Amino acid sequence: MKYNKVALLLLSSTIPLFANAATSQPVAPEVATAKTEKPLVTGKHSMIVTNNPWASKAAQQVLNEGGSATDAAIAAAFVLGLTEPQSSGIGGGGYALSYNAKSKQLLAFDGREVAPMSATPNWFIDPKTSKPLNFESAMLSPLSVGVPSEVALLYKMHQQNGKLTWSKLLAPAITLARNGFPMSPRLYGLLQSDQDILKNNSQISKVYFNAQGEVKPIGEKVTNLAYADTLQTIAKNPKEFYTGKIAQDIVETVNKSAHRKLMSTKDLSSYKVEIKDPVCSPYRDQYNICSVPPSSSGGVTVQELLGIYARNYTQTGESAFTDINWVYNFYEASKLAFADRNQYLADPDFVKQPVAGLLNDKYLDGRAKLVNESAALTTPVAPGKPDGADPRYVADNSPKPHGTTSLSVVDKDGNAVTMTVTVEHQFGSHLFTNGFFLNNELTDFSLAPTNASGKPVANRVEAGKRPRSSIAPTMVFDKDHNLQVLTGSPGGSQIICYVAKNLIQILDFKKSAAEASSSPNLCAANTTPVLENGDSIFSAQLDKLNALGESVVRSDLVSGETNIVRINDGWSGAADPRREGLAIGN
Repeated sequence: MKYNKVALLLLSSTIPLFANAATSQPVAPEVATAKTEKPLVTGKHSMIVTNNPWASKAAQQVLNEGGSATDAAIAAAFVLGLTEPQSSGIGGGGYALSYNAKSKQLLAFDGREVAPMSATPNWFIDPKTSKPLNFESAMLSPLSVGVPSEVALLYKMHQQNGKLTWSKLLAPAITLARNGFPMSPRLYGLLQSDQDILKNNSQISKVYFNAQGEVKPIGEKVTNLAYADTLQTIAKNPKEFYTGKIAQDIVETVNKSAHRKLMSTKDLSSYKVEIKDPVCSPYRDQYNICSVPPSSSGGVTVQELLGIYARNYTQTGESAFTDINWVYNFYEASKLAFADRNQYLADPDFVKQPVAGLLNDKYLDGRAKLVNESAALTTPVAPGKPDGADPRYVADNSPKPHGTTSLSVVDKDGNAVTMTVTVEHQFGSHLFTNGFFLNNELTDFSLAPTNASGKPVANRVEAGKRPRSSIAPTMVFDKDHNLQVLTGSPGGSQIICYVAKNLIQILDFKKSAAEASSSPNLCAANTTPVLENGDSIFSAQLDKLNALGESVVRSDLVSGETNIVRINDGWSGAADPRREGLAIGN
């Protein structure tokens, strides 16, 4: 698919529970650390931004060896699984957007985990109560583990756009796993918050805890020899992850924890990455914004949010940033877009997706007219009725916690990758094998298969189905099809707001990559509007929002935006100040 030819719009049985369905120890929310402002970095030839310095350095090494943006992104992802195991890893999956500058080809990679073939709509229903498990119980059970897909995703990307040999791309992570890396403050804090669960696993304890049973202190060397051995196997043959001993160990870990057969080796060996056309739409008649299509709801919802917002708020330029009216209109557009997302978006192999209908100009005009400048929409807002929607389904409004990591890379030839990978919540399911954590992605499904009236939820569990995601790796092109911006972020369902806010900052308010990521996060996911904790330029104006009926609350909104922006003589980049990331330019 050539970018200049891309259409702007793409057209039960109950499983019994088990003795250890949940631990008695609560899982702490993601640690919010103080912002550490990151510099704006420039480079004439290339730019790398990841959420961890070791990953950025691995990507830099690969670029220096003549690798492509795809090669660098793959190397970074394998390191992130080592140095940020709470956020991503080969026990999880993700999505990527890849641009080939020479051919103008833009591809979306869907590397989302899938439910095993034994799954049913009643997967998370407690047979004793006939009610859904609470999120924490579901997350800490083997029921939450989807078929791991990151290795397949990275290998498929390499087959498509890789230059260096596959084994070279795993070498930085293998070396770092054997030689060790210093315990980072963020990893230390998250291990501390979940230590009562994690330290009881001898494999986990061997890597992250000292002889006294305490989390290794900040700065102490962390080695993960099991992860190095696993990557050594994958470096020789990535299919071994899905057919060999590693696959058998994954299945055994899940089934042993469940005291029954939930996953099979066939679930792993039959997994397939899907390469799709991206979903693209115009923004203010100046840009085309492109992202991944469903099974992730992220790209579509970001674009619907921005489409509604731009129709109601037309002021641009640096001075607009201090105008509280853009915040108001962002909240209102967010409510409307999330209402549609929650109702309609799910795995397109199972549920008809109204992507073109949601991004249709006439439909966006109608949704935008629902916004009243003198009174906020009351949540929950009702979904609209876009063309192509399946009326049989009802909304999934279940909350999703934060997690995940993001990275963006542009190489010297102008090729680019933006990718978001995840194990879902911090440390995923907390199940661990062969040096890596297994995801809890299946809790991204609705835990209840129907509403109170018995109508099915589009995002309910089904065998072989991909749970709905909010991941939204995004690229922006100008009217001449030149790449202008790469971005993406972790953050659960609020990824959608983080990416949309980021794009408004860069495209409308002309903020730098660093200023955009540092600016306050905000979201109204068809719920109460939230503004990031801490002093911000908007704090003094909250009374104006409250007078309109927004009832804004303050909270930690932990993004991890990885911004790369084209400048006159190359590229600029910046890591999110809320995480430990690093931008490297050349």
